[in-house]
Amino acid sequence: MTRMHLAYRLSLGVLLLAAACRDNGATTTATATETTGTGSTSVEPTTSTTAEPTTSTTIEPTGSTGSSSTGEPAPVCSEQKSEADCVNADCKWTTVVNYTHGTQGCQGNVRDFCVPKDTSGGLTAVWRDNGGDIEVVQFPFEPTDLGPEWQTCDCAGPLACLCTPLPLDCPDRLEEFCGTITGENGCENALVAGNLACGWFSVSPEGPADTMCTGDPQTNRCLPATGVGSMTCDPISLPYPNCISWTTPVYWRDNGGVIEVTPSCGPEPTGWTKCVADDPNQPEECKCRCL
Repeated sequence: MTRMHLAYRLSLGVLLLAAACRDNGATTTATATETTGTGSTSVEPTTSTTAEPTTSTTIEPTGSTGSSSTGEPAPVCSEQKSEADCVNADCKWTTVVNYTHGTQGCQGNVRDFCVPKDTSGGLTAVWRDNGGDIEVVQFPFEPTDLGPEWQTCDCAGPLACLCTPLPLDCPDRLEEFCGTITGENGCENALVAGNLACGWFSVSPEGPADTMCTGDPQTNRCLPATGVGSMTCDPISLPYPNCISWTTPVYWRDNGGVIEVTPSCGPEPTGWTKCVADDPNQPEECKCRCL
């Protein structure tokens, strides 16, 4: 009898231990066995719990492509750098346009990019600072899985954002946009929102408003302009003795206290005023380009 009591107490302890183990949240698969003096009896567990799914603290970029079949976050398409990695990530290897802007104007280059298979939306341009190198990329759709370092192009973005066909209306940026360009060809072919925006002008700085022409060297500059590409103008007559035979329109502006004048028979420099015969408020420096 003593041996049977000991066996019974041991069996009871095993059952209690198994029950305690089931309470810790893990799934129980083992079968407890009750041993008696006459044999053994299998006792099935009364409850079964499923482990909680694991969670991740990784923050996915907006518009993530979802989760893989294993439950892990799916690879971000834009982070794939090769066609093989792109395809393996269940994404699409395609081409986009990359823009830069500098002394020669806008330069567009085609480059490879990994994007989600399902895309929608219209023309979009985004930019990022990649270690001091500004990238402006144009997509023929709205990208949904770019990282937080990418920003949508607007008037506060890099000048290369103005190279894209996006309908950005940024008149305050045009002086800087055109003024960066140092070549005539790049200037006259610079597009903003798909439209020619700059003209190549010969500018004369004539000092403060007075009756004197300084004779300082003329400089060629790229300036914001309208009517780019036109090469005709209406002849004019200026009310200065030395301008009798001069027929090309002259424009003037006050640039920080310095009167600048430029002639143009075609494009008109934006923000400048045309010299005319009957404007008492225009400076006499209008005569300086026909001397």
